[in-house]
Amino acid sequence: MPNPKHELFDANHLRTGLKERAVKSAGITIAAQGIKLLLQIGSVAILARLLEPSDFGLVAMVTVFTGLALQFMEGGLSMATIQRDKITHAQVSNLFWVNGALGIALCLLGILISPLVSFIYDEPRLTLVMAAMSLMFLIGGLSVQHDALLRRQMRFKTMSLIDVVSMAMGIAAGIVAAVGGLQYWALVISPVTTFSAKTVMRWLSVRWVPSMVSRGSGVRPLLGFGANLTGANFIGYLATNLTPFAIGYLGGAQMLGLFNRANMLTSIPSSQMLPPVMHVVQPTLARVANDSARLRNTITSIMGKLVLGTMFVTLTMAVLADWIVQLFLGSGWGDAVPIFRMLAVFSLVEPIAGFLAVSLVAIGNARALLRWKLITLSILVVSIGIGSLWGAFGVVAAYALSGVFLRLPGFLYYASRFLPITFGEFIKALAPSALCAVVTVGALYSLRQVLLVENPIAGLALFFAFAVVIYTTLCVLLRPTRRELFETLGLLKLITSRKLVSK
Repeated sequence: MPNPKHELFDANHLRTGLKERAVKSAGITIAAQGIKLLLQIGSVAILARLLEPSDFGLVAMVTVFTGLALQFMEGGLSMATIQRDKITHAQVSNLFWVNGALGIALCLLGILISPLVSFIYDEPRLTLVMAAMSLMFLIGGLSVQHDALLRRQMRFKTMSLIDVVSMAMGIAAGIVAAVGGLQYWALVISPVTTFSAKTVMRWLSVRWVPSMVSRGSGVRPLLGFGANLTGANFIGYLATNLTPFAIGYLGGAQMLGLFNRANMLTSIPSSQMLPPVMHVVQPTLARVANDSARLRNTITSIMGKLVLGTMFVTLTMAVLADWIVQLFLGSGWGDAVPIFRMLAVFSLVEPIAGFLAVSLVAIGNARALLRWKLITLSILVVSIGIGSLWGAFGVVAAYALSGVFLRLPGFLYYASRFLPITFGEFIKALAPSALCAVVTVGALYSLRQVLLVENPIAGLALFFAFAVVIYTTLCVLLRPTRRELFETLGLLKLITSRKLVSK
């Protein structure tokens, strides 16, 4: 375990066996994500029976503000520590105090604006709720750099354990509070407990104590990197919330509700699988950022495997949209089907765009990502403005289609200017899987015209099986996808091999 100071900050030893370490780490984080999903589902089911809907609504009013503030808590400084090829104890110590100051500032700001939040919603109880929730920023800011050091050392087994245990402790505290009759306070106690447990466990795992602030440590470039990354994340947050705002404004609560549930369903595959994978990809790419040839090979290899599964899943979801909506939302949600179909097509963009963003950050070019976020926000504003001429559904269509035909190709071309990969090489990595997925979708659509199935469960099971067989056959027939398929199977075997159990 890398406890000594020089070992904590040195990452040279990670370059040896990087592929195996990254693959095993991905397996660990995906498994942890599965456990967290089960915990989340269980907590929702239990708390929904102990609390009133109004309790959830009350806390949800506050999370609008806390969610925005969380974009600033890390200040991009966690990734600054992870990405840096060489970093010192003094630099990380200075970053620790900056994160601590940010946490204190956000906590005080939350307390100060709590009466305003209460006034906006005309709900007196929100004053104390907002003030209490603000403690998350103070507590969380004290362990940002400890988490970054764990990620820098690729200690994903430890990190996954911390995430799962702290989440379980938070849920348990919330349930105990709900049983004890504390009502909506249970939903406040739960996240504050999770943040507290996570902070304590990170400190105990890293066993690193920062020194006092020092001058001349060379921390200014790291602060600049963090500021650019925070700006990019904030603009991304605005872009993410612009579409539902426009839909709610034009279509009201009914249309926004349809969009919200359809978006929730289409995002399940990416929201559950991508975060743990990207969590591992970030430090992996950072370790090879100074080796252009190795970075190029790593990016193209990961992208090829990323799109191999995601394109197939998202486009298949679009064809089977009516059954998916009926099964998961019920028969009264028929109006959500066309929205779901549009969002399913768009969801093929997110894994690729997310990976490109991670790649730019890994090479230390957060400024380039910030510029692209500004560009894509501008494209989105214009697209939504045009789409609004056709009402709320026009906004959905503009959001989805501009993502597929404008923002994704634009990002690929833009990223090729900063990464050691040409636009043509990006297309070459994406095209084979895209071709197989499109042909599969065409075949699936044709089969649906011939085989009429009314039961959504039977229909999904039958046609998804058809899709898997058709897509796998096409992938085996094409050399590039065949290679990616066999390499992916090899990586899955590597994840479960005993060879890496002790690493």
